[in-house]
Amino acid sequence: MTWIFVLLILAAVLISFEIIIPGAVLGLLGLCAYLAACIYAGVQFGFTKGLFTFFAGGAFLGILLYVEFKWIPHTRLGRQLILAKEVEGKSNSGISKELIGKVGETVTPLRPTGMVLIEGQRYEAHSRDGYLDAGEAIRVVAKDNFRVDVCRS
Repeated sequence: MTWIFVLLILAAVLISFEIIIPGAVLGLLGLCAYLAACIYAGVQFGFTKGLFTFFAGGAFLGILLYVEFKWIPHTRLGRQLILAKEVEGKSNSGISKELIGKVGETVTPLRPTGMVLIEGQRYEAHSRDGYLDAGEAIRVVAKDNFRVDVCRS
């Protein structure tokens, strides 16, 4: 009988830690402990007691989940544990092929990467000529998805 309670308490603890450690691994282990408790109760005391353990344990774990996901997020501790803001942004859409052949100047030293200014826009650049100082004239010779390759102009 004690193993049934131990497994149910283990299931409750593992499922409770699911709010702190995301990833569903602890929740799945808790589910396995819960099912093991039900099976053990059914084997040890018969089908009726196993079914009772299934429903009673399920109700207990359901109430625990309700408290965990509905009540705890509104507490001071819950607000510290749960992400409340969305991160806004967009990914870089890439660099146009029209930049190839354009001239500009280095904004930062290229050692061998840095920032360049081409037609009023800043781009990350890679120097094919090695190190370039800030303020040097450059020409775009190629592009890849998120930076341009440049050489001295």
